[in-house]
Amino acid sequence: MLVRLTTILALTICSLHAADDPSAAAKKAAAFLISQQNPDGTFGKAKSAGMPGLVGFSLKALASSPEKFREDNPGIKKAVAYILSKQNANGSISMPEFGLDNYNTSVAVIGLAALENPAYKDALEKAKKYILSCQLDEEAGYKKDEHSRAFGSFGYGNSKRGDLSNTGFSLEALKAAGLEENSPAWKNAVLFIKRCQDNDETNDVPEMKGGDNTGGSVYLPGDSEFGTVVTRSGKKLPKPYGNMTYMAVKGLIYAGVKKEDPALQAAFKWIKNNYSVKENPGGSGTQGYFFYVNAFAKAFTAAGVKEVELADGRKANWAQDLSVHLISLQKPDGSFVNADKRWMEDEPVLATAYALDALNQCIAAGK
Repeated sequence: MLVRLTTILALTICSLHAADDPSAAAKKAAAFLISQQNPDGTFGKAKSAGMPGLVGFSLKALASSPEKFREDNPGIKKAVAYILSKQNANGSISMPEFGLDNYNTSVAVIGLAALENPAYKDALEKAKKYILSCQLDEEAGYKKDEHSRAFGSFGYGNSKRGDLSNTGFSLEALKAAGLEENSPAWKNAVLFIKRCQDNDETNDVPEMKGGDNTGGSVYLPGDSEFGTVVTRSGKKLPKPYGNMTYMAVKGLIYAGVKKEDPALQAAFKWIKNNYSVKENPGGSGTQGYFFYVNAFAKAFTAAGVKEVELADGRKANWAQDLSVHLISLQKPDGSFVNADKRWMEDEPVLATAYALDALNQCIAAGK
């Protein structure tokens, strides 16, 4: 009896340790993704499963996980073959039935590049040129002046309206594909990112002037996906929120902006006042939560920040805080899912890929 009780106690202690271990959680999430792969290399049963970008999200998460999955794993090999089979003559990695050509190409590039395989050099170079062709710059007929809400941005690829979300994914893809540091694309993107920020010091767009200078960012100049906010002066302006603020931070850093830059300083002021691992601050409930934590983790990783000084003076270890909360949300089968359907986060494969990639950043930060 004593031996049995000792064994049970030992197993219980091991389970408790596993419950707090981000590496164990990441391995469970990776196993879930692999279990959801289809024979053609896609993941899950959603109608959108065939989008190359969604395959790219899973590929990136698996390649960056503690097990560092590579092409010797049959699932990775199938996912790569699927993505490469969808590359078009113009370099895009997309399909007519889904559209969103730049979005799909950018995320597919992020996934392919994470494998660090020189065999994909030509495919990545073609995709890089396509992504660059999607930037709304002077060559595309856009003016740089303060009345331009789109200059320097990237959109979904099938419209002439750019936004900070797509710009963030495009810059991450260009960074991963090795775009030269002196490319004008970086400087043009920085101008757009700064125009999405509630910060009069660095934002010259009239639609964003006269705010409370919180340092938070919105979807595009003059427009937020979470409505408006009334400033202290009584002016109604787009409401800054977490997803876009962290996308702005990582985008600025990928573009070579130094930490002393007023825009980055202002963004970290917003983060200091709105730090959260449990919700998308400035948003609505759990909408976009897993997108948020993915951008959150990548921004801190890009900035090389391990501790954040909060408004109350406390220093927060973001990686520890985030991993503990994510582990509390993980399902027994290793998956993650958002009860809110907005932006497809009720689809377990997408939510799990976002969460796994965030966990991967937490694990790396803890080393």
